Amino acid sequence: MKAIIFDLGHTLIDYYHEWRGPEAKAVRQTYDILSRSGAAVGDEEEFFSHLSGLLAEARARKLAEMVEVPLSSILSRCFARYGWNGGDEVMDRSLRAFYGTLLETRELIPGSVEMLEKVRERGLAIGLISDVAWGLPSEFPMKDMRHFGLEAYFDDLIFSTDVGLRKPNPRVFKLALANLDAGPREAMYIGNSLQADIRGALGVGMLAVLKKSKFYQHDDSIVPDERISDWSELDAVIEKHVDR
Repeated sequence: MKAIIFDLGHTLIDYYHEWRGPEAKAVRQTYDILSRSGAAVGDEEEFFSHLSGLLAEARARKLAEMVEVPLSSILSRCFARYGWNGGDEVMDRSLRAFYGTLLETRELIPGSVEMLEKVRERGLAIGLISDVAWGLPSEFPMKDMRHFGLEAYFDDLIFSTDVGLRKPNPRVFKLALANLDAGPREAMYIGNSLQADIRGALGVGMLAVLKKSKFYQHDDSIVPDERISDWSELDAVIEKHVDR
């Protein structure tokens, strides 16, 4: 084994466990930002319905096509409806509003730093594939990684908004393997989602490890190679597969 590749949200850093509340809050904050900037946004409920609809449309496309739809492009479509082209400040403030809702529940998964230290001591390369919430720019999850001291452990970082792909798209897993110079059977992928993480890793022939999380949807058709409840169990999994 040459490399371990991780998911970020709900695997290394925990955020919200139900996205509808944070999204609704961010949409209403975006209305306030746009209206205070002088745009003719009109009724708040109409705005709420319109932007929420654009977000739902993007979500459906992400699932169907396994591509990323940047939040900035969704907001641009929304702003255009109300005739707003007033520069970057409103866009930046709106993106920060969405990111800000994540900060309200952001927590490091216990033992993550210590676990990464042990993986590094084994001489394994460490990678990351992260689907960024709402298609936010990668600068935001990078802030989270720096905040918790995770960034220094990684040899390669892939964020959905940088490559235009979302898990379980096989292309993003193959890109991570190429970046780490590892073959599929030389790498382990660890994530909390059967549908995105485990399906994607198995699809390219990687060893797929499911990390227990509250943010989880069961699917009997997707069977991980291994399951762990916390990071204390990872050593045994690595030892089991290290000579494969």
